[in-house]
Amino acid sequence: MRSIFAIITAVSLLAGGQVATAQANPGYKIDVQIKPYQNQWIYLAYYYGGIKGLADSAYLDAGSKGVFTGAEPLKQGLYIVASPQKTILFEMLVANDQVFTVAMDTLQAETSLQFAGSDENDRFLAYTRFIGPKAMQAEAVKKELEAATDAGQKASLQKQLEDITNDISNYRTDLLQKHPESLLSLIFKTMQEVPLPEQLQKPVTRQDSINQFRYAKEHYWDNFDFMDGRLVRTPVFESKLKSYLNNWVLPDADSIIYEQNWMMALGRNDPEMSRYLISYFIDNYMYPKIMGQDKVFLHTFQKYIADNNPLGAWLNEKQKKAITERAYMVMANQLGAPAYDMALVDTTGKVRKLYDLKNEYVVVSFWDPNCGKCREDLPKMDSLYKSSWKKYNVQVYAVMVNEEAVREWKPFIQKTGKGWVHVHQTKDMRAEEEKTQQPNFRQLYDMRSTPTLYLLDKDKRIIAKNLGLEDLNNVLEQKAKQAKGG
Repeated sequence: MRSIFAIITAVSLLAGGQVATAQANPGYKIDVQIKPYQNQWIYLAYYYGGIKGLADSAYLDAGSKGVFTGAEPLKQGLYIVASPQKTILFEMLVANDQVFTVAMDTLQAETSLQFAGSDENDRFLAYTRFIGPKAMQAEAVKKELEAATDAGQKASLQKQLEDITNDISNYRTDLLQKHPESLLSLIFKTMQEVPLPEQLQKPVTRQDSINQFRYAKEHYWDNFDFMDGRLVRTPVFESKLKSYLNNWVLPDADSIIYEQNWMMALGRNDPEMSRYLISYFIDNYMYPKIMGQDKVFLHTFQKYIADNNPLGAWLNEKQKKAITERAYMVMANQLGAPAYDMALVDTTGKVRKLYDLKNEYVVVSFWDPNCGKCREDLPKMDSLYKSSWKKYNVQVYAVMVNEEAVREWKPFIQKTGKGWVHVHQTKDMRAEEEKTQQPNFRQLYDMRSTPTLYLLDKDKRIIAKNLGLEDLNNVLEQKAKQAKGG
């Protein structure tokens, strides 16, 4: 499935791109000469977080010359010039001055690239030519360090690495001091880490480590400006944001939502930043890898998109529809919320309600007799049920989801899952739901594939959802031990 973030980005990028045409007073005009390409198209792309999107294209004539041009200025950021084969030729900065010239001979790519009329790119080019050899040196020293066995040699190699790091840091610091308002300086500043105070650099006690962590987290964003949307169009921001959420924030939804709220509060007045943050939290938490984090997506929808919120006005109708439908899918099955009460029929045609079960725990299993994974997992679940789940006072409410597989269903459950409540929805029941426009358990339980497993407590509140059998069993055992005071 193509991610919503990709959809959002693609739409915004394509809407902002123009095919090169002659303009009387262009918002941007970048003359290019890329040898030896002739009578071919090249492309201008830019970063949007971790995605690259098309901004413009230019046709190179018989002299390898062309022009990127448009009536409106380009959004400022780091751009890519790509070959006719859509491979990266080089990167360049697009800042305030968007009228300049660039030339390159791909046969001498390292030395032939040059800009005219763009101080920003002159500085950027000088930096890339400086950092290239430094990076190669650092990589070579690291390999030597990994292979070194002598303590003296290790110390010497470590010192070489520190010297290389200091050289790079000093280069960036010097540029920041000389050109503090430049786009390159903004990028360098964003990449800077806040140094730890001396007393926290070498923790001794556990409290020292806690204090070190707290300080580093509190100052993680010191050099970042959430009101500067130019950072969205560089790969730096997404990398920094992802690292922060993965390494410095607890993975529970409420902790992530807390971080999201203050970021949005700072960035909401910059349209680029606001749009990016909304799309990031939609894309990364719409189908999260960690159980319960879809609450972050739901929060994003409710606070920034629902009810025609102006912060989400940039979404088109197709995007809004996809996001809204997904939000209503997860709304009914949040962790800690009461599960939807199903009233389905067993093999005899008797209605069996989920809420009629009075067990301490209920495992709800949505499955299909024609699903290979289901036929593999249900016997395993049966073994767990017999060996341990029964003593935890667990019942299984097994929902067969394929109305066309009733013949396969009955023989299978004669051998597997004795003592469970086996139910299914008849064709007539489903037709009546659709006729009266009632929500179906497939939507209310976010059942996108089989098997899908839920763990409910005695009040039918959701403890766990969309877990594999082994993980669900681990959660159940942990809950049972906690209930016994273990």
